[in-house]
Amino acid sequence: MTQQTQMETIKLSTDVLVVGAGMTGVKAATEIAANGYNVVLIDGGAPADTAIADVEGDEQAALDALLETAKASDKIEMLAATRMDGAAGVPGDFRVWLSGNEDIVEKSVGAIVVASELVSCPMNDAYGLTLSDTVLSQSQLEAALKSNPAAFAGKSIAFLMGLAQDGNPLVLERVLKSVLALENQADTSAYVIAGDLKVAEDGLERLYLECRDKGAMYIKLTAQPTVAQEGSALSITYDDPVLQRPVELVPDIIVVEEAIGADDVNAALADMLKIDMGSMGFLQTDNVHRYPVSTNREGIFVVGGSRRVKKRYGALMDAENAALRVRGLLGDGTIDVPTDKAVIDTGKCTFCLTCYRCCPHGAIYWAAENKPVISKVACQGCGICASECPMDAIQIGDYNDTAMIETVGQSATAKTGDAPTIVAFCCQNSGLEAAKMAESFGMPLPAGLKTVTVPCAGKVDIDYIMHALAEGADGVVIMACHNGNCKSERGSLYAGWRAANAQEMLAAIGVEKERICFATTASNMGADFSTILMDMEAQLKAK
Repeated sequence: MTQQTQMETIKLSTDVLVVGAGMTGVKAATEIAANGYNVVLIDGGAPADTAIADVEGDEQAALDALLETAKASDKIEMLAATRMDGAAGVPGDFRVWLSGNEDIVEKSVGAIVVASELVSCPMNDAYGLTLSDTVLSQSQLEAALKSNPAAFAGKSIAFLMGLAQDGNPLVLERVLKSVLALENQADTSAYVIAGDLKVAEDGLERLYLECRDKGAMYIKLTAQPTVAQEGSALSITYDDPVLQRPVELVPDIIVVEEAIGADDVNAALADMLKIDMGSMGFLQTDNVHRYPVSTNREGIFVVGGSRRVKKRYGALMDAENAALRVRGLLGDGTIDVPTDKAVIDTGKCTFCLTCYRCCPHGAIYWAAENKPVISKVACQGCGICASECPMDAIQIGDYNDTAMIETVGQSATAKTGDAPTIVAFCCQNSGLEAAKMAESFGMPLPAGLKTVTVPCAGKVDIDYIMHALAEGADGVVIMACHNGNCKSERGSLYAGWRAANAQEMLAAIGVEKERICFATTASNMGADFSTILMDMEAQLKAK
């Protein structure tokens, strides 16, 4: 009979900090407050003059409506002109330091939502142009159309986009909305000179066709045109692929595209919050386990422009998802966790800081009495710290060393006829699921295969590998997640390093290092799992 896991109840702070008072941040604050939690809402992002202009056309009105809702809520404390200067702690007990105009305020919160906005930068330099009365950035055009659209009547306007950077649906949407506004003016001509025209977003193809039907001309090129600017006189020369000759266009106004990217504040926030940064300065890696709004740290969520370039409706969906995740974490202010989720034997601990350095989830901190503490709320049970600890001072619940060695020994000694025994350590998030898939679909698997489940490949000790071989296993396979797709971010890296070390040990004593195999897979790759194991069996039979 399986022994009931003992649980303990931990109290959590139910206040929430939202960093970023743009549309997405205010939406997140109102959604979280609607669930009954107190929210502190601070600016924490780009100033208004660097944020993307009114992409949706009525964004300011929508933001004003959300702000009115936030101001009317007794659950939301709005701190204007305030930034986060520091953060510490763990989920349910974060401490943050906020600086305003006069002083620094310390707050205790249970969760943090980062909602920095996207920022834009004109790319006139990439086209060899200087912004002027006749060369406008996309944001400048949008502002001019908003204040006095009639000023463009009788003008010819050429848009340059998708040539100095990869095509982007959000960039295209801004251009098309401007084109539509221009075509509604008398005798106005609009030319869109572009590389890729990416219309794979809701409504973009309709908008593209509507602009075309109103008279806009699309000129698709594979290389940048030659653009000349002499005072207010402009010309664009390009090789027309249809006419097969150079064509010169002399517009009254050129509008240059803008690069849309992450706010520079993200780097400082990532450092303060100890969260991993992804590509291009965003606060979320491409790890599938982080979608839609998670980070490598429990209790810290990223939404909208803080995590990637996306249209406004997608950012607002992020805000709603974050509110659901906050409610799932904080609940009624308590959470039940296993008492043995992660346990440190301070008598064995030599305070070397190895566990603190290698924890991918920021779950380990130092107590006042100078000893390490693992937050059972923040810990995700990967076991990397336990396997890296040089003194074996950390044990992980059902995956403690005693239980693992027993399981490995039983697997290694369980012979199946003359078939070579292969002990496969399978990450529960990838290898184990791939093994189940291979079995369910009747794919070939070695007769002597014995699988050992681990919470993450990063939990596979060299001791486990060597014990399996010592107890009679003919070969050992470590099945990890692909790099960048490990739920614990770096578990696959640690597992790969240990497998390589174990191979070197075998070689040093004259045993074939090929008896140890390290491989990566995903949960839906049953065929690859089958191939890897069958190849391992064939190698062992040939020895």
